[in-house]
Amino acid sequence: MERIGSGGNDTFDEWLKICWRKQECGSCLGTRGVVCSWCPASGTCIPNPSHPALFAPFSNPDICPLWSERWELRTSALGCHVSTITFLTCIVSVLASFAVMGVAVGAFFFGRWMRGVWARRGTARGEEWWRFWRGWKLELVDVVRRRRSREEEIEEEQRPLLDAE
Repeated sequence: MERIGSGGNDTFDEWLKICWRKQECGSCLGTRGVVCSWCPASGTCIPNPSHPALFAPFSNPDICPLWSERWELRTSALGCHVSTITFLTCIVSVLASFAVMGVAVGAFFFGRWMRGVWARRGTARGEEWWRFWRGWKLELVDVVRRRRSREEEIEEEQRPLLDAE
């Protein structure tokens, strides 16, 4: 853990003595004079000189005693109920939502623009824009089947699939 203390080992050791005594998240994050962070899986309060403290796992993967809990780090900036990974998940979700909304709005305006292009192109040739689809044929087909009697159904079921010729 030597990488944590930017002011030398003396400063880190002093901070460690202050933070390590704290046994719960609230008292750990409320420590005055020292920036302490809480590692919930190991239940330890550790000194955290990183700025901003919430992003300490990026610069120091050994910030917590257990390597696997480094992304669950709690800091005084967001309190005991928000970890680094929770904060990052929220930020990524919001940015992804904005990106999807931007794509949807862009697609809408692109569709309106294409409709105008087709209209101008069709008017120049004396056609309407919808004639772009002139190769397609639409027909309505009557799908109502006549009702068969029970005898016809039985006869059809008993008819062989292959004719014996």
